[in-house]
Amino acid sequence: MRFGIVIALFALGCPQPSEPPAAPAPAEKAAEPPVTMADLGTAESTAIVPSPVETQRALTAAGIETELHTLITDHGFDASLQDPDATAVRTGVLLADTLLTVKPSTNEELKGRLSSVRDGLNKLQGGADIDKTLADLSERIGNESVTRDQLLYEFDTLAGAAIPELKFNGRERIVPLIQAGSWLEAANLVAKAVKAKGKADAADALLKQPAVVDYFLRYVKAEGGQKTTEAVATKLESSLNELKALAEKKEALTAEDIDKVIQVTDDVLALL
Repeated sequence: MRFGIVIALFALGCPQPSEPPAAPAPAEKAAEPPVTMADLGTAESTAIVPSPVETQRALTAAGIETELHTLITDHGFDASLQDPDATAVRTGVLLADTLLTVKPSTNEELKGRLSSVRDGLNKLQGGADIDKTLADLSERIGNESVTRDQLLYEFDTLAGAAIPELKFNGRERIVPLIQAGSWLEAANLVAKAVKAKGKADAADALLKQPAVVDYFLRYVKAEGGQKTTEAVATKLESSLNELKALAEKKEALTAEDIDKVIQVTDDVLALL
């Protein structure tokens, strides 16, 4: 989807909700198999990365009735950090938190999170079009001219279609790093939910995503043939390698493995 089409879609009001009311199922319709995170990330493109909204749905499908937004903490991010890698990962985390809190947040809370995402994208030189779109969303939240279902649909579309098309002044690694931030935040929250519910048997379907990890590693390791030396990217690479080792385990993930996911993702978030 081209970015201009996305903006035009938003301008028309995007009549489709993110989670439209389910129609009554036919009496003889066979039950659909549970969605797993493995089902959500197989294509060799930016679509390989499951969104936080998809992550929540997969968690619910696995029988874990935890709303991920209830596990979000105040990360205390240092917004003064000028390193583009840190800004991109941090913006991705904020993007995930915004998506996960669209429905339960107050208008002011949601506008505050949206403002933080705007600030991050502006620092990354995302461009005037994306900023105008986010400003429009914030205004519509303020005057309550958009429902929460509608807002979730629009913002999820923005995150999944418009942001990946931004050029960020020619820096190819920026979009994957934003996606990495969102994915790491979601993985951190999922691991905490699994641990809290004692559902280690659900961890494989939710946390084993080697293709997603490989996608991020290609961009974290190098840009233009030169390896980065920035602290955040260096730590992100080591953390992704640890997650890759867990994702490739032939045996089922254990409670200790879940603790490891929490630890390595917490370590990256602490640098932001």
